[in-house]
Amino acid sequence: MMFFKKTHPKKGYVYAITGGKYLGELFVFMENNDNQNFFLSLPEMKIRTVPCDKFKFGLDNKIIDIVERLPRKVFNVCNVQYNKNLIDHRIPQSVSK
Repeated sequence: MMFFKKTHPKKGYVYAITGGKYLGELFVFMENNDNQNFFLSLPEMKIRTVPCDKFKFGLDNKIIDIVERLPRKVFNVCNVQYNKNLIDHRIPQSVSK
């Protein structure tokens, strides 16, 4: 199980948020840069940014649960929405801090 956690987040996987500000949302992993992970939040359909260390903390402390890998067609719909959000809000695809 520990090896499984080290490989996440993975593109196309969905994660359930089981505590905190985003309780009840599902995060679909879209991309990352050196220290940030970018997700499409369901059902909100908003981009959520999570620092890599906080994502790992969430997994380790059962605040984030790995749900499943989405079917390709479903992930493609999420990807279209994610890219639309990037354009609509002029969020750069690779945000660096």
